[in-house]
Amino acid sequence: MIHRSRQRGFTFFELAVVVIVMGLLATVLLSRLAYYQEQAQRAAVAQMLGVLRTSVRVQALQLYLQGKQAQLPVLQRQNPLDWLEQRPPNDLGELLAPDVEKLPSGNWFFDRSDQKLVFLLRTGNIFSPVRVDVMKFKVLLPNSDANAEQLARVPDIVAESGPDSVAAGVAGAARN
Repeated sequence: MIHRSRQRGFTFFELAVVVIVMGLLATVLLSRLAYYQEQAQRAAVAQMLGVLRTSVRVQALQLYLQGKQAQLPVLQRQNPLDWLEQRPPNDLGELLAPDVEKLPSGNWFFDRSDQKLVFLLRTGNIFSPVRVDVMKFKVLLPNSDANAEQLARVPDIVAESGPDSVAAGVAGAARN
């Protein structure tokens, strides 16, 4: 009497199906991870702009209260990150007409040539090429003859260029 023993374990076909399913799950996971990383960067930019808006208003009101409204144009040309007690760790400093293609994404810098604050947003995922979107922000101040009420709401940091969803989020935050 010959007993045939049943083969235990996976067949090649079953193993191939498992590898394909695991590959698909990994692809979806990496795609979502890249999406959430980009959203976290956008939230960090919006949060930093809120801090800088408060800072520019405080600076403008201090000049007004000291009777130094004539110095408002000087304030408009300064690096907004200088007004913070502690600079963000991803600040590259002040650069003169930098080549943004060579700078690492996820960083702030102040462009001295056009006096704008710039953030380099990393976008893309495993399905599309990674690219860097340049987001530029400019300090806006009222005229030197503005009163305290105008100085409480007019000083602002506005998005001059960049991805639409960040610019829209910045505009929405400015209205609040």
